[in-house]
Amino acid sequence: MRKSKAKQGIVNTAEKLIKKKGYSSLNVTDIAYVAKVSVGTLYYHFPKGKVDILAEIMSQRVEGFVEEFNRQAGVDGVLEKGMSLDDTLRWFFKKVIELRRPDRYFLSAIQSEMLDNPSEYMEFVKKYQSTDGLQQAMGVLSEALVKAAKSEAGGTDKVMERQEKIQRVVGLLMSYQIIFPDYFGNDDEFVDLALRIFFEILRS
Repeated sequence: MRKSKAKQGIVNTAEKLIKKKGYSSLNVTDIAYVAKVSVGTLYYHFPKGKVDILAEIMSQRVEGFVEEFNRQAGVDGVLEKGMSLDDTLRWFFKKVIELRRPDRYFLSAIQSEMLDNPSEYMEFVKKYQSTDGLQQAMGVLSEALVKAAKSEAGGTDKVMERQEKIQRVVGLLMSYQIIFPDYFGNDDEFVDLALRIFFEILRS
């Protein structure tokens, strides 16, 4: 139990320090000192150091995002509204931006990790993207698209065929909008852009 508490203490400490100091300037010695654990204990729980800690932070925050999304509405609540595909997507994109904007410090850290270690980036992404929470979040979008597309956009087959590309492109742009508010204009303007990209990929 003590090890579990030590691990979570490291994660909580790293979250606070990333917000305060930024990710690039942070090192494991700082984290261990503030968390009141040895550097050896830190590496026991996180063999790759701060990149493993960042992956754990993202895993936990994604779980929290999904819980909050489901608490506020959830896919069934969205689909019960009977909105068009366009309106469903508009609602979903805006809700994701709203709920994930507090994560902008950590999304920025991911971008930093990608630039510093491009060869290891995909391994890092797989580590936190394999969480049940993120899979559930993607499931929310998938189910919304499938049900909403039954009467629009050429049917479900076409949507599902292009879904992964859509999620990657729109997801990347959304990360920048979350990290840098107004990067693509205000959030409503960004959502307009995201929808145009979505339907352009869908039609291609």
